[in-house]
Amino acid sequence: MHHTSAARTPVALTRYFDEVVDRLAREGIDVAQVVLELSPSRPRCGEVITERGPVLRWREDLGWSNGIRSTSPAAHPGEVAGLLSHL
Repeated sequence: MHHTSAARTPVALTRYFDEVVDRLAREGIDVAQVVLELSPSRPRCGEVITERGPVLRWREDLGWSNGIRSTSPAAHPGEVAGLLSHL
């Protein structure tokens, strides 16, 4: 899923977020909440909120961000997890 933006159906996007959450868990980062906004009239976006406080935000047109560093919208889950490894 994280290779093309054309595959961003709601189901594919949900699976991608599941992969990110799984990767964070393998890195020892517990996720408290995942929020996806799949409005057809705006860019799709989401948040991954961790138990220890940091938040990852995602927008299909801007990518992933932890507020300091960012990566592409279709980044590999390991790269996304790396955004939290230095906080």
